[in-house]
This record gives sequence, C-alpha cells and structure tokens, in this order.
Amino acid sequence: MLDDLLTRSKEYTHRAASGCLAFAYRKEESARFLFERWDRSLFGDIGFLPMNVAPDVWRAILRLLMHEELYLPCFLADCVSGTQKSPCKTITRSPEPRRSSPARHPLYSKLTRREKQVLRLVSQGKSNKLIAAKLGITEHTVKLHMHNVVGKIGVSNRTAAAHFYYEVAPQEAQRVSVD
Repeated sequence: MLDDLLTRSKEYTHRAASGCLAFAYRKEESARFLFERWDRSLFGDIGFLPMNVAPDVWRAILRLLMHEELYLPCFLADCVSGTQKSPCKTITRSPEPRRSSPARHPLYSKLTRREKQVLRLVSQGKSNKLIAAKLGITEHTVKLHMHNVVGKIGVSNRTAAAHFYYEVAPQEAQRVSVD
C-alpha cells in the first residue's frame, strides 16, 4: 500500500477531502520511507499512526488524528532536526527556495525572542515542565508562549509548530542559545 500511496498521492488527498491522511505502520523504515518522499507542498500534511505501541498511546494518537491534528514520531522528528545517529536522507520540502535567514520569514519574524526560544525547545520534544526549568519561567508562562506562537504562525498544535520551526529555521534549530 505504501507504493500505491506514493504513486497516487493526489487521489488519496482528494478522497480525504477535508479530513487528514494517516499512515499506519509497524516498521520505522516504512514510516521513514514515506516521510522522506511525501511532498507536503503538493499533498498537504500526513499523520503517522504506529501500530506497535501500547493501546492507550495508540488511542491517544488516533484521537489526535481524528481531530485533524498531526502526530510525528520522535525518530522522524530527530530525522528532521539532524539529531539522529544514522543520518536520514535529505528531505525535499517545498519547491520555493530556502530563505537565507529565518528572520525574513514573515510569520517567524512576528515571534518574540522568548517565543522563539520556547518554540525551539518544543521542537526538540521538551515538555512544558522542562522548558520552564530551562528558561526559568513557570509552566503556565510556557503554555501562554505556545498559545501565542500557535496563533501567530497559524498552526493548530505543538507538532505542527515544530514542523514550521524546522522548515523556516533549520540552522537556528541547532545554534540558538536560550541564554
């Protein structure tokens, strides 16, 4: 089915209409294969549904997907961030050229310095509690910053915000200090 999904992507997205596509998988290699080849700029986002997790985790991920929220497994997020031990294939994003500076992205430039710091840590998979401790702020303040970030960049959840961050600020993802 994976090959069919990739060769007839347009048909799958057309049939999904206003819903979102989700790819159920057992092996990480299959998910990575799809992730590396799925063209989000043409076919939109796709959610990932691991079939080898505990039932309560699976139900939580399924609930996210049913509400048109995305789930990106950590091994794929690591692939994007470059923190994976075995390097992933280069992922082709949108056909438009990369901006030389994330500050030039109109939505990213609307974020405050602190919001960018919070977004960076969220994109690394850190919890609100860890982010709060690292930045010396309360968990409530972290939640407020994330609420502002989500509103400013026009996404619906943390995962989508992390996707946005890695698309507009890939270099900054590894070098910005939280000091």
